[in-house]
Amino acid sequence: MSKEKIKVLVTGSGGAGTLGREIIKSFMIFPNNYEIIATNSNSIDLSLNNEVKTRQIPNSSSSDYIENLLKICKEEKIQVIAPGSEPETELISRNSKILFEENIVALTNRYELVKLCNDKLSLSKFLVSKGIKSPQIFSIEEISEQSFSNYPLLIKPTIGSGSRNVFVAQNYEEASFFTKYLIKQNIQPLIQEYISGVDNEFSIGVLYCQGGKLTTSIAMRRSFSSGLSTRSVIKTNQNECLTISSGISQGFFGNFTDIRKKSEYIASVLNSDGPINIQCRIKNDELYVFEINPRFSGTTSARALVGCNEPDILTKFRIYGDIPKNTTYKHGYVMKDFLEKFVPENNINNDQK
Repeated sequence: MSKEKIKVLVTGSGGAGTLGREIIKSFMIFPNNYEIIATNSNSIDLSLNNEVKTRQIPNSSSSDYIENLLKICKEEKIQVIAPGSEPETELISRNSKILFEENIVALTNRYELVKLCNDKLSLSKFLVSKGIKSPQIFSIEEISEQSFSNYPLLIKPTIGSGSRNVFVAQNYEEASFFTKYLIKQNIQPLIQEYISGVDNEFSIGVLYCQGGKLTTSIAMRRSFSSGLSTRSVIKTNQNECLTISSGISQGFFGNFTDIRKKSEYIASVLNSDGPINIQCRIKNDELYVFEINPRFSGTTSARALVGCNEPDILTKFRIYGDIPKNTTYKHGYVMKDFLEKFVPENNINNDQK
């Protein structure tokens, strides 16, 4: 007897490249298994999801966000929620017990881990304390010393993820400027060692739940040959390209067994209980972790294309206790493209025209 379709709500389902859209594309690989409802606070972005049912919801910063989310879940008889944005990931993880009491499974990690990973300074200190290599962190006082020479540096927000407000500094003048710029925007800056080796940057997805009862991992070596994947490229006097990602990931999927095993170990050290995405570079045969996102990744649908469908795997594990028997995936490149869609004017709320 076949199982009934699982009713899944995916939040943050906006335009191209958004995490919510990536999750929806992954679920849609199995159209007979899932009934999908997409939510977003913006009716223009929401109208791009014409393959699935949509519901508009207040912004995650709204005080009645969870109340409205629960209302939609009850009306749509939702069984599973997959958060598709960083703010919603934190909010839904924090309220996962409330959702569980309503028989709704949240595809999130532990709230304590979400908070830790969203604070890059705290995460870096934790990783180093566990013997896991991470780019060195500096204070503004340290880099102001005349003897300081550890350039280039990354200047980035302490809280959050992604490439927004991330800058490369090649000297103290630039580092001071970008630091002051972030402070002026009320953003706490983090000054971090820049790890060279753009050709050896990896994005690794790990599902690690219940102490390793469910463990899957998949690694992609990122490709920066396309302008789609780069936000900025700066050449040094030594002709090295200092590259900052745009956040849109594409690249080569292969075995990368050693990198995957190290990533699974990191997930166990973090006591992960859900999805995590590890961003790292390889330098002198050592893995340096510069970011961990405790959620599904922008590479989620690319991983699903090669056979590692993380939203599907985690949903079936949390509802049925299923563990995938096949953990071998196709090898090759997954590249991204954009597809334009026309949105009729009458599909848009008046206040967002």
